[in-house]
Amino acid sequence: MQRRNKCPFAMERHTVVVEGALAFRMQRVAAAQAGDHGLDVATVPLLAARLAGGFSRPADHATLVPIVARALAEITFEELEKVKARPGMARAVLSSLDRVWAAEIRLVDPLNPSARLSDLGHIEAFLREHLPIGALLPVDLRDQALARIDHARTVVGPLHLHRLVSVDPLWRPLIEALASVIEITWDAPGTRDRSWFPGKFLARPLQRPEQLICEVCADPRAEVVEALRWVRALLSDGVTQASDIAIASADLSVWDDHMLVLAADADLPIHFAGGVSALSTRAGQTCAALADAMINGLSQDRIRRLSLLSPYLSEALPADWMKGISTEAGLFEPEHWAQSLETLSPADGPPILTIVMPVLYDLVDGAKAAVKLGKLLLRGSSLGLWQEALRLAPAAAMEMTLTSLRIADESDPANNVVWARASDLVGAPRKHMRLLGLSSRSWPRGDNADPLLPEHVLNERALVDLPRLERDRLAFEILTGHPDSKVTLSRSRRSAEGAFLAKSGLLQHRVAERPLSRTRTPEHAFSEGDRLLAHAKDALALPRIQSAISCWTNWTRRLETTPHDGGFRKDHPAVLRALSLPQSATSLRRLLRDPLGYVWLRVLGMTAPELAIQPLQLDAMTFGELVHELLRLAVERMPNLVSATPGEIESALEAAATSIAEHWPLTRAVPPSLLWLDTIEEARRRARRGLTVDDRFGPGTHSFSEVPFGTPESQANRSDPWREDQEVLIGRSGMLLKGRMDRVDVKPDRRGVRMSDYKTGKTPRDLREVILGGGAEVQRALYAVTIKQLIPEASTIISRLVYLDTMEPPARLEGDMLEQAEETLLRFIDIAVEGLRAGIAYPGPDAFAGYNQLRIALPAALDRYQGRKDEGFNAAQHKLAPLWRER
Repeated sequence: MQRRNKCPFAMERHTVVVEGALAFRMQRVAAAQAGDHGLDVATVPLLAARLAGGFSRPADHATLVPIVARALAEITFEELEKVKARPGMARAVLSSLDRVWAAEIRLVDPLNPSARLSDLGHIEAFLREHLPIGALLPVDLRDQALARIDHARTVVGPLHLHRLVSVDPLWRPLIEALASVIEITWDAPGTRDRSWFPGKFLARPLQRPEQLICEVCADPRAEVVEALRWVRALLSDGVTQASDIAIASADLSVWDDHMLVLAADADLPIHFAGGVSALSTRAGQTCAALADAMINGLSQDRIRRLSLLSPYLSEALPADWMKGISTEAGLFEPEHWAQSLETLSPADGPPILTIVMPVLYDLVDGAKAAVKLGKLLLRGSSLGLWQEALRLAPAAAMEMTLTSLRIADESDPANNVVWARASDLVGAPRKHMRLLGLSSRSWPRGDNADPLLPEHVLNERALVDLPRLERDRLAFEILTGHPDSKVTLSRSRRSAEGAFLAKSGLLQHRVAERPLSRTRTPEHAFSEGDRLLAHAKDALALPRIQSAISCWTNWTRRLETTPHDGGFRKDHPAVLRALSLPQSATSLRRLLRDPLGYVWLRVLGMTAPELAIQPLQLDAMTFGELVHELLRLAVERMPNLVSATPGEIESALEAAATSIAEHWPLTRAVPPSLLWLDTIEEARRRARRGLTVDDRFGPGTHSFSEVPFGTPESQANRSDPWREDQEVLIGRSGMLLKGRMDRVDVKPDRRGVRMSDYKTGKTPRDLREVILGGGAEVQRALYAVTIKQLIPEASTIISRLVYLDTMEPPARLEGDMLEQAEETLLRFIDIAVEGLRAGIAYPGPDAFAGYNQLRIALPAALDRYQGRKDEGFNAAQHKLAPLWRER
């Protein structure tokens, strides 16, 4: 028989075994670059699966976790029974089984009986029975591979173990059996007992570095900054490629978020070998939005965010579907949503109610509906993340689980700088490596005892072949001793929380330390911001930096008023427009006591954001609005306030309270149901005090409550006690005034009028001495001026403050004292208006009050700022300042 000549281009199969995803990808790249067509890159489990044949594959965690959870639910255990329902138990059991399998420990051993191991043995048997076809446990996969060892020459070919530090005892019999059939070589880095290996070692000896330098940084973020500066310096030489550079640490968690943010800012090509946080992606944020609404309950903010991110809701709903809902409404109950959505419906499409309400009811069910919600609201990668999180832990722990999930980085490590764990970098070292976190806490890390297999159950040395502390030590030894690499070290002086960090025990006397100040000038900046920070002249040339420095100097160094403290050009159109609009008592108080705040609020339209978070109690301002709304609705339900009996008043208050309890949650955030009802009851008590505060104002008195005035846009035909649309003008400038008086009592001849202003706050101690209160108490004088215009025939006017939290008599102003208060108030309003027209607007007393929501726009060190500028503010507003001392 004629022998066929061998083709010179015939493919010769051979296999390289690596450890870790980074080494796996880099070996594939190296094979492609070398044109090595017969090379198969695999891990040890994948090698066993290939040799086992068929469709055998190692069972992964995504397959095993739900089966372990079923085993825990269905099997009765001897020792694990009391803890089997604990959160995270499935992952803990699987972690223990992984260690047992890797160490090749028999779970059922007649010579060494153990109830704990027996329980794990029952779970292992359950796994074998319920695994999908083709998926095998590690022990079974190895045994099946051993049964087909004769095919190794054809299936595997010459085998090379590339930079594996260790091989678990589970797989050693397979390697030994392969050595009898094929040639096996091992490029084994580091010093470790490998006497069991029957093949040939190819490892090059490590080169002990003569001198290593460890850069000492302020904290983990500063370490990342210095690492990126180091990368930029290497790339700037025109020779070093990104693929030559790697940054590593024993554990990435402390530095990972800083690396993600700063690398994006630097626009450097960095590959995250361990994956990026799922929450840094849109898919992860979609899952987070769903988890937030499912676990923490309904609110307008949560549903709004979910509707923007969810593929299902964003497609099914119009972009402006929440346009008709008040942004201040909390909407914490499905019933509130149903009422709000009832009137909303797109012109072409199904009613919004039919789309949203089923989702809301499922969200109310919470974690029980997690699977259903995921399938309904998520798609693609977001659905995959959601299902992965449910496999790893109970749905109730979804928020915590999502923070631990990672997504594979889509960039290629072959042309990027690599950010990886040190153990992964051992399999794919680079020419330039920087090792972070060489502190006593971070490198090497201590070993954690197995929670289910502590020392008294199973000896730790028998359970773990290569402890974490030893693995970290070996990784440091291998990376720093790699002959073709230049290594730089770094550590932090303090942790992110501020705790002092000692240097790692791995840093011997041969390692020199170089302290790096956080504010030092680097030779190579990693980003534009870093460059400007390092080169002050360049930064100072930028208009925005000049403006910021000027503002800071004016705030913190100069005692006199500056443009950054307030002020603007004379007769500014925006100011004139704001002054031409109708004013209220509240806006005039702000004008008198905080002119700059008036400009921010009324001229520029600045407002503090309303966060729809369910409060435990209403704030003072909102509670006051509640009491006034209760009074208005109650009065509308009574035919005559003066002649109303206590029973009629109570009935009207009951009806008003019922209406508010139903409708207020649709327009603003209210406390939970029980606290909300208690809040309404307290408001009823105070409203009852307002309606029954005293007797009638003489025979035949007509009483009115919640009386509006100065509202030209009003469509009401009400003319008693005055026309609502009649204009009210105050001051020399004729400023329009509008508002609502809480109660007005008018005598039959309209010559006597009594006005009552209700206060829901705490009664001041010196209430009887207060007239204008430094401009804080303007209602009595202001409403008296209003009454004179609306009821010209009134010769006797009494203005009162009624504090509803006490039974004390109201504080009255009348006669000459009221006249003097009116004149004083109008004079200072004219002064404030003239000052505003002239461009004089600086902070006043109310600007620094704790209740001022616009304080956030003032400098941070507010007390020192006030003390520094107070004299200058008073000098600039010297005409208005005397009002602040008025009693």
